[in-house]
Amino acid sequence: MVSSRSLSLLIAPLIATGATFAAENPGSHQHGHAELQLAISGQQVELLLRSPAHNLLGFEHRARTPEQQQRVDSVALWLNETPLINTPAASCTLETADLQSGITGTIEDHQHGDHGQHADFEVIQVLNCPDLGNSDILSTPLIERFPGLEYLEIAWIGPSGQGAVRLAQDENRFSLAP
Repeated sequence: MVSSRSLSLLIAPLIATGATFAAENPGSHQHGHAELQLAISGQQVELLLRSPAHNLLGFEHRARTPEQQQRVDSVALWLNETPLINTPAASCTLETADLQSGITGTIEDHQHGDHGQHADFEVIQVLNCPDLGNSDILSTPLIERFPGLEYLEIAWIGPSGQGAVRLAQDENRFSLAP
């Protein structure tokens, strides 16, 4: 499994690419906005998603009701089982996934409360995408799955160079071509 540290080292060059987005998005925790960083090597994609919990859950406190707990569990399962990017042939398979969030767990785990907290989700995935070399177009199911996500900032680095794009609510595809 890829650690946060090793993925950070792989995608560190993306920080420079993301500087444009940082200027437009000064707050790292901004509702409606999320970041997806990709490191592409051959047919392997390592990715990092960072998003305020509100974008994915509709709230950002620990679950207080059984319905909220069900929503947290459903979103966590989806993020751990669904490739966050894919090729036009939908050939990407999930090799590993690691989800970090301060609001996962059960209601009983969180009886101490969390008033006033801003919670985020951080997801690291390693994907195997055999058709990656056949297309410069990738798609993501994130915006369709999570209507609270208004913009998704995507930055990547790979054999063909690096780039970045901002997807809005009506977009789910992007090109890796320069």
